[in-house]
Amino acid sequence: MSIIVSVIIPALNEEALIGEALESVRSALDLLPPDAASEVIVVDNGSTDHTRRVVDSASGLVRLIDCPAKGAARARNLGARCSRGNILIFLDADTTIPPLSINLIVEQCLQNGIGAGMTKLAPRKSGFRANWWWIFWNSVRCLPLAYAKAMPAFMFCTRKTFEEFGPFNEDVAIGEEWPILAGVYRRRRREFIYLRSVTAYTSSRRMELVSFGYARLFLKYIWAIIDYRGRVHYSTTIRQDAAAFQDLK
Repeated sequence: MSIIVSVIIPALNEEALIGEALESVRSALDLLPPDAASEVIVVDNGSTDHTRRVVDSASGLVRLIDCPAKGAARARNLGARCSRGNILIFLDADTTIPPLSINLIVEQCLQNGIGAGMTKLAPRKSGFRANWWWIFWNSVRCLPLAYAKAMPAFMFCTRKTFEEFGPFNEDVAIGEEWPILAGVYRRRRREFIYLRSVTAYTSSRRMELVSFGYARLFLKYIWAIIDYRGRVHYSTTIRQDAAAFQDLK
């Protein structure tokens, strides 16, 4: 049986949240048809916490590989190079997915000729600011603009698409997925889908644990769109303190 689906998860100090992410992936993969094979690859990006221990104890077969060079784009690209699937699903380690999500992605790729796409996002922990943040961004992604079709937290593409439009841009910290998602939307729009019937749940820690975090990140995204320099520099240390965002699970 040949591999069909490869789920690639970059991880840097994600011990608090990656266990739930892996559980959601396993539940989704269990619902694939019997003739569909799959693999899960976690790319450790230099974790100094117990991320590796959590991954090792996860149920199901998970391949853990090392990517010493820092950067989510580098980790995703390494995972793609080490994968065997013809459908590549990229998931952030702080994000969980619904059970039927992977089935729907496979259907879009194999039956409808979709080459790349993304889904809606919602906060793992509901709150006024978090809810409106994702309502806003889910609406922005409906705009007929290439740069609006971007969010690596839960995205997918076929291997053929990845080889043609990828890899992720390793020179930037924001918008590293634009070559793939925006590229497909710009050049072959019929092969792109914003799968709004699927909602993944992601952590709001980047905004919640920083003063004026929502406003600052919004301005950062605007800068990244209008000036390449805004895409290059983006640093955060929130992953270093797992206990600090346990309440955001």
